[in-house]
Amino acid sequence: MAVDISKLNRHDVARKLDFAILDKAGLETDILKGCRDVQEYNFIAFHVLPCWIAFVVRQIGSFARENAIEIGAPVSFPYGTALGSSKASEAEGLIEEGATALDMVANIGWLKDRRFDLYEAECREHIGLCHDAGINGKVIIEIGYLSDEQIATATQIVAQAGADFVKTATGTGPPGRPNFHDYQLIRDTLDKTGTSTGIKVSGIVEPRILNAYSFIRLGADRIGTRAAPQIVQALPRVRNNLYL
Repeated sequence: MAVDISKLNRHDVARKLDFAILDKAGLETDILKGCRDVQEYNFIAFHVLPCWIAFVVRQIGSFARENAIEIGAPVSFPYGTALGSSKASEAEGLIEEGATALDMVANIGWLKDRRFDLYEAECREHIGLCHDAGINGKVIIEIGYLSDEQIATATQIVAQAGADFVKTATGTGPPGRPNFHDYQLIRDTLDKTGTSTGIKVSGIVEPRILNAYSFIRLGADRIGTRAAPQIVQALPRVRNNLYL
């Protein structure tokens, strides 16, 4: 369902944003700045690399609980090729550290090789583990490597596995994706499944801020991005651009 950007306020936008700092060379100062941004803007989630989860929980865990903010991390990032047992072990460790949302990178090769049983099994294991712990479970399908048919198949499998969200990309794959066609294909597939699985759009290309708002206007449930503070700040300017 289309969203009227002109009726959104800064808080509405922030609650669409999964703020992410996933720089492998990131420093503690970067994460601390991210924590301050979360407290200022009240994003729906803050995602960091696994090594930073315990640190973020110490810094803003109480604030996150009080304000319904997820503290999340990716699993098997960015390739998705770890053994299923390793993915499960990583997820369990992150939950013990205090993560309240986990985005697992699915095995792209299994999907492209039509080994759907293996693809579905790891999705179900990940979502089951998350839901048993009472946390949000997402699956990253990395659309930049997939055909339209494969995107639809992956979306259907992820939704039927019970995922809270199907996530478009890691942000490290082929450039130029996701595009609006990709989004609509995922949305149409989800509508056919009749599940409650939402769409998390990540890997947004430039102009990132305008494209993020365009995906929000199309009805994206979440936007995963490091540019979350800039996206909120740009709301008045973007309103004018979108409604000229």
